[in-house]
Amino acid sequence: MTKDSGMIITADMLESLRLHLRTPDLQVIARTEWGSQNSAHRELIHKERDSFLQNSPTKLHSSIAHTHGMGVLVLSKHAVGVDAEVSSRVQEKVIARVSSPEDVQAAPNAASLWVAKEATFKALRPYKQPSVLSDISIGAWVNIDSHTETFRLNHSISHQLPSEGVGVCIHFSPFTFGFFVIHS
Repeated sequence: MTKDSGMIITADMLESLRLHLRTPDLQVIARTEWGSQNSAHRELIHKERDSFLQNSPTKLHSSIAHTHGMGVLVLSKHAVGVDAEVSSRVQEKVIARVSSPEDVQAAPNAASLWVAKEATFKALRPYKQPSVLSDISIGAWVNIDSHTETFRLNHSISHQLPSEGVGVCIHFSPFTFGFFVIHS
């Protein structure tokens, strides 16, 4: 992918995501005009998603996220979730309200934990999705490099999943992105 029209996901970043999420078919599109500062952001991102879904020869799962300055669309044949946040806007006191002390302590930072929980929540939609974020426990964090971490959903069996699932957080200043895939 190139950096046109406000797109920030490079070919190298996409390959890294596909590798760490073990999802070669993963498609990720991120655009600045899809950010929540644009009053038409929902219409624009839904139009793009619908075009992919209608023109795909196979059934695709999709997930959408938006924050001030950025919107993200992900597609895969597997259940997938994405979240995007302006890193500095995630407050530790908020994440502490929806996370166990163990999850907070294990996480590399509040922004990573928040986007991991949100992305996982969205990926759980076809399965046993909890009604609140506090019912999602994230752990097994592994630092890959200065801007990438992997994570797992704790207690995945309680969500009746076909596989454990895998997640990745990417820090691309000023944003933090979370991705989670459940392989069928």
